[in-house]
Amino acid sequence: MKPRIVFVKTPDPRGVVDTLTEGLSKSLSARNFEVKIVEPTKDNIQQVVNEIIEYRPLFTFDFNLDGLIFAEKDGQQKILADILGNIHVTWFLDDPMVHFAKLKSALQSNQLLYLTIDLDHGQWLGSMGKNVAFLAPGINPSDYPPPNVEKEFDVAFVGPVTDPDNIELSWKERFDDGLFSFAVELGRLLYRNPDMPVRFASGYLLSQFNQDFQQAMIKFQQEREAEFFQYLTEVTLYAMHLRRWNIIDSIEEFEINILGPVEGETKDNVVVYKHIINNSDIISFLSKTKIALLSHPPFIPTGLAYTVFMSLGSNTLTMVEERFSSRTFLVDGRDLVTYHPMDTVEIEGKIAYYLEEAPKEREAIAKQGRDTVFQNHTILQRGEFLANMLNDIIKRAEADSGNGKAESTEEKEADIPPEEKLN
Repeated sequence: MKPRIVFVKTPDPRGVVDTLTEGLSKSLSARNFEVKIVEPTKDNIQQVVNEIIEYRPLFTFDFNLDGLIFAEKDGQQKILADILGNIHVTWFLDDPMVHFAKLKSALQSNQLLYLTIDLDHGQWLGSMGKNVAFLAPGINPSDYPPPNVEKEFDVAFVGPVTDPDNIELSWKERFDDGLFSFAVELGRLLYRNPDMPVRFASGYLLSQFNQDFQQAMIKFQQEREAEFFQYLTEVTLYAMHLRRWNIIDSIEEFEINILGPVEGETKDNVVVYKHIINNSDIISFLSKTKIALLSHPPFIPTGLAYTVFMSLGSNTLTMVEERFSSRTFLVDGRDLVTYHPMDTVEIEGKIAYYLEEAPKEREAIAKQGRDTVFQNHTILQRGEFLANMLNDIIKRAEADSGNGKAESTEEKEADIPPEEKLN
């Protein structure tokens, strides 16, 4: 009998979850897994839970813990995987800290396997004693047009983008002076040091403040942990927009097409396409663009975001800050072009070079970048890696069962009244 896996698909306005789910399900089906996809809502949660119980999967899978289902058993709310005795796999496409409220409710479970796209994320989860594995993003080749699409635009910048002054103004209304000052300084520290994880940066910066403030911040984290990580998330977003706004504002000689919403007054050379946020729309636009200028969110200090692979697959020359993973997966000057986010002269200089002086070189790098991700970084290949990982879990469970350590899911209670709630 084939091992069964259920993908729990949840709404995603960008459409990234849809395309990754489709690719992984195809890849696992080709590797002797039986796959089922469910889409829970508040209206059909009982039906979905019943489907999962009847299907009896060895694994359930979601993204960012958005499809984690809780059920009621013995008067207590428990994760469905704990009740069924299967393994729930969640793939964080950004920092797990962003999803801390959901993560905290799952930390007591030993039935979860966490996949991350950044080594720092894995270390943080591992420090809590959780089972963690690294899985980089990948593209679904079926999403992409052929590489001969005519180039209509010079430069595209993938947003969103917000004037950091707007963020500071909102903070002044919500934070006291100490929290406000620390947030601004921490954001600027992350801005200047793009490879520094926010949790390390926060501890480092706090050591520079007076003892009373240090104690107050430690108390804040200990007594209101979820609020504290939400605070760090806001600071990280501030650092991201500080970096993006500075890049956009520094470019003088070229028209910049921003894909996604923009908050703030931009210069005359900036064109905003605020409604282009969906995965397929971004791919379509980038495929018609000569240079894609990307800026990593500080949430991903060592890894590569899905957007980088998406841009490369679109056959556009991709410019992005260097990361540890970019040196591992891709070659600067061959597959993509890297820049330092603080060096705006370098950024505009490279745009000018590849647009005006070296169009053939630009086209060659764009072609090689596309070839590299199509050959080595597809979601189908990530699915193969995932299949190997899940098969290893099955083999270990079978070995434990032979030693009398495992309990069959057939012995688990099947009639479960679910809590009508999705995290």
